[in-house]
Amino acid sequence: MLRKFLLMLVLFGMTYTFAVGQTADRLPLRLKVGVYNLGHFNQGRVGGFQGTGNWMKAELVRWKNWVGEQGLDIFAVNEWSHYFDKDSTRVASDEILKPFYDNIYFGKEHKWIYNGIATNYTLENIRQENWDGDYYAILGDLKIGDKVITIISSHIPWQKDWHARSLDALVNMLKKYEYFICMGDMNASDNGQLKFTNAGFNMANGGSMGWFATAAGGNTAEGRTGAVPNKSIDNIVTSSNIKIMQVKAPFTTLNDLDHLPILADVIITW
Repeated sequence: MLRKFLLMLVLFGMTYTFAVGQTADRLPLRLKVGVYNLGHFNQGRVGGFQGTGNWMKAELVRWKNWVGEQGLDIFAVNEWSHYFDKDSTRVASDEILKPFYDNIYFGKEHKWIYNGIATNYTLENIRQENWDGDYYAILGDLKIGDKVITIISSHIPWQKDWHARSLDALVNMLKKYEYFICMGDMNASDNGQLKFTNAGFNMANGGSMGWFATAAGGNTAEGRTGAVPNKSIDNIVTSSNIKIMQVKAPFTTLNDLDHLPILADVIITW
């Protein structure tokens, strides 16, 4: 009887450990993450996609297919639009995100600024940190055992009077978290992006795999290609215990006159 009781106790302990106690000695966790400033589905202008009828329907399918093809575990968005089209007939999150993600979290919707996070993980303690003007970050906590990974979708202002103060505020906020994945449009020069690595963080754009020019519209307008200085404005930044690999900034044919996405694999070490 005692032996049976001890066996049951051991089995309960093992079950509890697997279900709850995924502690710092567990194996590294790999996640596919990405951020996309979608430019309101209108190449960086408000109002949603401007086409109608089958043109609009086809464009909606292209956006939905792109999201599904990436297979991201966590997808951060900037410059989202509640409605996909100019006539407000299609709710963008219903059409583009909900087929692939159970949990969608948005911050406050402004005319130009609207940030969100889509994932099949459950995020807790959803909150918003405000920068200058209408700019802000939306944050949520992903609990893995006894650890908390703070997931962030942020948009930093480009305006000269606001930019440096808001970027510094973001860096100082990130210093509070043991584990974080911060994704967004930083609107920063190369030297501005280096504030993240100078603070001891890792970053995808301008990190170990080099620079990726995500301000594609400006590059194209100037007749430039490649990682032109100060055009690498979108980024994924992580705490030093989260490594970044497989960084890409692909042309999508969806918002190439405005921004390119930044995609990466992150490896969380405990």
